[in-house]
Amino acid sequence: MDRYLEQAVTEVPQLIGIFVTAMPDALLFSSWVREGTSWSAEDVASYFGDLVRANRQGLKALGSWSSEMQVTIESAESLVVLRELSTDFVCGCVFERTAPLGMVRLHLKRLLERVNQALPRVQAEDRPRGLRIMEFLDRYAPDPHAVTLRVSLRSGISIDELKAPGNLSADQIRRLEETACKILGVNQLSL
Repeated sequence: MDRYLEQAVTEVPQLIGIFVTAMPDALLFSSWVREGTSWSAEDVASYFGDLVRANRQGLKALGSWSSEMQVTIESAESLVVLRELSTDFVCGCVFERTAPLGMVRLHLKRLLERVNQALPRVQAEDRPRGLRIMEFLDRYAPDPHAVTLRVSLRSGISIDELKAPGNLSADQIRRLEETACKILGVNQLSL
């Protein structure tokens, strides 16, 4: 993937760095940084994952959460754009501050299409629905550290059973999904 990033960034002269972060753990998956830059790619990727997570929570608090979002940060030295590529990956691009925003958007669109093509595909159908629901809750629910307890109390499914969500019965999955929808304030989950 790193070699692929090097090829993809050659047409973007004002790009300083690109970081692909694996979610939900916010771990560096791949990166490219312009020569002469002394950033720690692992630290940057982790912070970018945390920024996306915090942005998601902020948008939920405002009632304007969307599964497709972009974070743009303008500082004195750089322009940072963070975009969720899928439920499994976030891409962060750092551009020179002098780059015109219109050009950044154009380059970003092309760059993200290339990066997206190179990412491994996770087949959601291969994983049990109960597991996907719990992963979705861990990712999007407020206070993810307490989500299992909240789901257990609301759904009547024991915490031990929720720790192995791939083994839930059809009725338990139905109750889990209803509870997840209530916690997230949505009519249905987009899994």
